Amino acid sequence: MADERMRLLGWRRLRQASLLGFAEIELPIGLIIAEIPLLRGPEGLWAALPSKPELDRDNRSVRTGGDGKPLYREIIRWRSRRLRTAFSERVVALVRAAHPGDLD
Repeated sequence: MADERMRLLGWRRLRQASLLGFAEIELPIGLIIAEIPLLRGPEGLWAALPSKPELDRDNRSVRTGGDGKPLYREIIRWRSRRLRTAFSERVVALVRAAHPGDLD
């Protein structure tokens, strides 16, 4: 019988502004997701699904007007906020358990 839990396969710490690093996980269905960013925001830590930079017609990064940060486009997404939140909480918990000092 297959393991019914998400597993952490890898973690790469990288501190840049709100970004803390990238996780790689395996879902119980066998899907492996790499480059999951873990971020620190006003409401604490959270994990997002991988995304890609938004590009203009000239293949340049589109940036926000206010702070000039690049915009990102979802390439996969959860069908509900509840699923997104549960995924995020589980990824953060897995990284915290395996690498406790990296998320401080």
